[in-house]
Amino acid sequence: MAILTPLSLADARRIGALYGLEIADVRGLLAGSVNSNFALTLADGRGQVFLRVYEEQQLGAASREARMLEHLAAGGVATPQPLRRRDAAPSDAASVSEGAASEGAAFIAEHAGKPVALFPWVGGASLCQARVTPDATRRVGAALARVHLVGASFEGANASRFDLDGLDQRLRGLRSPAGARSTAPAPALPPDVAAAVDELTGRLERIRAAAPRTPGPQTLIHGDLFRDNVLWEAGEISALLDFESASRGSAAFDLAVTMLAWCFGDDLDPDLVSALAAGYTAVRPLSTEERDRLFHESVIAALRFSITRITDFELRPKGSGVYKDFRRFLARQRTLERLGPEGLLALLGV
Repeated sequence: MAILTPLSLADARRIGALYGLEIADVRGLLAGSVNSNFALTLADGRGQVFLRVYEEQQLGAASREARMLEHLAAGGVATPQPLRRRDAAPSDAASVSEGAASEGAAFIAEHAGKPVALFPWVGGASLCQARVTPDATRRVGAALARVHLVGASFEGANASRFDLDGLDQRLRGLRSPAGARSTAPAPALPPDVAAAVDELTGRLERIRAAAPRTPGPQTLIHGDLFRDNVLWEAGEISALLDFESASRGSAAFDLAVTMLAWCFGDDLDPDLVSALAAGYTAVRPLSTEERDRLFHESVIAALRFSITRITDFELRPKGSGVYKDFRRFLARQRTLERLGPEGLLALLGV
């Protein structure tokens, strides 16, 4: 990820002052795939803080995310709690219920017309797939379950923008630049991408036909708990990061996303999958309905990331930043179809 919005030392000092911080240095971080991120060194020798410029979210969405992160951190989820501005009034229950957006704005500054948030610096590193062990997936499962437990009481989360209708629109947009109503021809796709779009369109139709009649129970979900969104230190999770895709949604879907992200090398690893499920259910047992929906939510998860990796990564100019290969999620989809519902539940051990 490139630094899309530059941040000078003078700007960093101006922003830091809003939080009661004196900034000595600023350094861009080439991490993440959406926002611009920076490390700010504190002048008093107390280390660093993390600054995020929200490149796509507007003030209301950034404020809502900050309020959500405060709620999760206060409930014991291992995620950095955003720093409050020193010029913001202290919160109370009434202000939260009466004006969630303004309450969230107590965390948010502005730079170059974009929302900015500051967070405590958290040490740690992400794991490559070769370093993922059953103990790691067990810990990740438990951490995800805490997000769902604590997030159930958070009010104000949006519905997911990656529901089946949203995914259908993305597929239609790949065929026509103005969507389904356009008669203009779409720009030519590379042959393998065009074939994948055809395959995914057929899968989406099959998923719709097999979908349960009701949406099922919902809670706050992370939606994107990949390996690069978890930091580790001394064998333990130090932070869950990047809640930008968080929404109201199915816990079974979130567990499926995490399984496909952490437990797949060339195939789903039975030891990693069963440890992930065991860690999750030790903290938050799945309901019968959630268990019954696991296969359906898993194929939606594989579909979602196959499509978004085409729209958000494959069709970007090469060399423009992080690249994530949609073909890896097509492989996951095919593995799920081979397993079927009963085979997946046996692998999970739930």
